[in-house]
Amino acid sequence: ESPRLKNPISEDMAVMRSSLWPGLIGALRYNVKSQKARVRIFEIAPRYQGRGRTVTEQTVVAGAAVGPVDPEQWGSPRRGTDFFDGKGDVEAVLSSYAPAGAFNFQARTHPALHPGQSAACLTADGRAIGWVGTLHPALARRLELDVPPVLFEVSLEHLAGRKQPHF
Repeated sequence: ESPRLKNPISEDMAVMRSSLWPGLIGALRYNVKSQKARVRIFEIAPRYQGRGRTVTEQTVVAGAAVGPVDPEQWGSPRRGTDFFDGKGDVEAVLSSYAPAGAFNFQARTHPALHPGQSAACLTADGRAIGWVGTLHPALARRLELDVPPVLFEVSLEHLAGRKQPHF
């Protein structure tokens, strides 16, 4: 549950965010309504959970993608971004920090995600550290998105102390 602020700047900023997805979806909607066919965005920021004095802060990386997988080109067929593209993106990020097998995915349901296209990201010892999936079609319709975007959100706390990627 999202913690409420005692003295918010405005009523629409009275709750601390418990997920980065609402902000990403807002930015994605803006871009789609501005005629951008292919949108890829991400954010690294804290999220907050709890109530009263038991509020916890956790840094996460989250992303959203909609539209064709590749920019338009004559040499390949046009294919829309799907769940497996989002899962592949999360795997690529995690593989930069940890060896193969340190993380895995398990099909699970999340209220904001499509029931057949969502998975929890787990550490090797079974701790859930994030989610990947396609936005639930009912939410996409309510947000006036013709195509539901692929979303992910993964805690960075479990990556702390692991090898840092070098380019």
